[in-house]
Amino acid sequence: MSQNLKREFLEKLEKDTEFRYAVAGYLGLSEVLKRLDSIEENILKIWNEIMKIWEEVRGLREGQNRLWEEVKKLGEGQDKLWENQNRLLEEVKALREGQNRLWEEIRDLREVENKLWEGQNRLWEGQNKLWEEVRDIKLTLNRVAVTLDRLLCLH
Repeated sequence: MSQNLKREFLEKLEKDTEFRYAVAGYLGLSEVLKRLDSIEENILKIWNEIMKIWEEVRGLREGQNRLWEEVKKLGEGQDKLWENQNRLLEEVKALREGQNRLWEEIRDLREVENKLWEGQNRLWEGQNKLWEEVRDIKLTLNRVAVTLDRLLCLH
């Protein structure tokens, strides 16, 4: 077989599918080639499906990454809430301490008030005694005046 004929034969095999099938059929390979073509088609379909799945996987990963970002933000928000809660607890504690000091001061003021009332009552008692003594002195003075008047009238 000449080189030109070989080259032409190989080019026709490469470029002309019908010719290729005719040669394969002549050699008894046409059924094998048809099956290989069918397998190739199926492989392409499977490959396209795999590509679609990978696209979905990429989308899922992106969604997962967004979810992780949201979870991270939620965690940061929760940390801030804990900090605020701790600050509030400290403030409540300080308020309770202040309230306890106020109650102690009120109790101390009540004791002082009670002592003041006791002192005021003693003053009232003392004043009442003084008024009684003043009355007694007046009575005595009146008696002395009456006695002096009588004595002066007798002279």
